[in-house]
Amino acid sequence: MDNYLSRMKWAAYWSIGAGVIHSAAIGLHAEHPSAARIFLALTVAQVCWGLVVINRIANPTRQLIMAGVLINVVAVAGWVVTRFVGISFIDGFEKAEKPQLADSLCALLAALCVVAIIWANYRREISVDRYSHPKAMYLSGVLSLVALWSLSGNVHQHGHEELALIDSGLTVTADGVIVSSSTSIAAVVTESDQDTTSLSTIEGTQTTLSTVATTTTVSTSTTGPKKFAGTSTTTLLTTPTPSQNAVTTLGWPRPFDPAKALDISGVAGVSSDQEARAAALIQSTIRDLPKYANAATALAEQYNSIGDASSGFEHFVKSSLINDGRVLDSTAPESLVYAVSGSTRTLVAAMYMAAEGTPINDETLVNYAGRLMQWHVHNNLCWLRVNNVPKVVGVTNAAGVCLFGTLQINGSPMVHVWIAPHICGPFAALEGIGAGSASVSDSERVDLCNKTH
Repeated sequence: MDNYLSRMKWAAYWSIGAGVIHSAAIGLHAEHPSAARIFLALTVAQVCWGLVVINRIANPTRQLIMAGVLINVVAVAGWVVTRFVGISFIDGFEKAEKPQLADSLCALLAALCVVAIIWANYRREISVDRYSHPKAMYLSGVLSLVALWSLSGNVHQHGHEELALIDSGLTVTADGVIVSSSTSIAAVVTESDQDTTSLSTIEGTQTTLSTVATTTTVSTSTTGPKKFAGTSTTTLLTTPTPSQNAVTTLGWPRPFDPAKALDISGVAGVSSDQEARAAALIQSTIRDLPKYANAATALAEQYNSIGDASSGFEHFVKSSLINDGRVLDSTAPESLVYAVSGSTRTLVAAMYMAAEGTPINDETLVNYAGRLMQWHVHNNLCWLRVNNVPKVVGVTNAAGVCLFGTLQINGSPMVHVWIAPHICGPFAALEGIGAGSASVSDSERVDLCNKTH
């Protein structure tokens, strides 16, 4: 057998293996047509190129060689960009995702194809073992099977298939708190006398909200627990990235600043009642949340950090409030969110959490503020109990398995309400893993502003 053709078959098998893995990615990104089409194009290009090379009797033409290099260089470059940067203008690739086994092996096979093409064309004179290309076929097959196996059981986290609304028997009280059917409404409406400004007639008006973001400085000791001492200042979370400047056809989300007039009107499909509830929730959160500006107060009331400060935001959760039958109660937020900078913690948002097991497409949750608010869930976090307090220690791999810690799926729908300025609006989710997954695709979410809606 011709030595040169034998070497080129190494490249062909590597290319086919990468194409097979890309074919599996088509289904995993079905909710993002642009991403799915790109994976389809790579699948066809890599597999077809490999089959043509394998079945050629004469030496490959220069055009065929260059096509193989170009196709697989594009595949490798695409992997690098989507794993470490993200592509803001392609739906499904907006945010960088951590490298997983399957996509890494796919990129490796594409890179090996390029190397094999170069090797074949610059080392033609060296003889090749007649079993050389079968070895390449077997090795490529093994790597492809390993990659595909790692995808088995994978749940793609960009969205959910369930779109129909579900009625779980939740109701909204007069003061905007969502309660379950087993919770006494009378017991919930006990703190309304604190609110002297009613927003029930917000239709056609604007409400001015004061800025209340408060900084908490943490002093550490090598011999004892952390102590918290509070000071006040204003923290602005308003530095947009280029991708966050995308203009949405929906007109939402809009930049939020509690020191300025609240602008939530005129969003397509949002009723006056939904506007009123959204505005009242923002105001009550701004009014009541500063009680926990000093993290020592939160600790004293059994709020515990879940250990995610390294992300730049630290969540303090009070577990007893998650299943208490009420949500969106600003006097009892299930979670407090602090921005972390060195030893400084700044209270910036509440994260309200519905009861465990509540469907994310519950009718009451979805209709509370309509398209102004997007609920999300975190079903891919891995946890450990430290001193009987749950701590996040990582996320699941592509197969949905925790390599460290235990997978804890509680299905609690969550929503942030900010009391500090935020470029992505008053209900913005955190970016990256912190955004969780929603009942709609990322491109349809209204709590993210790093993509075109």
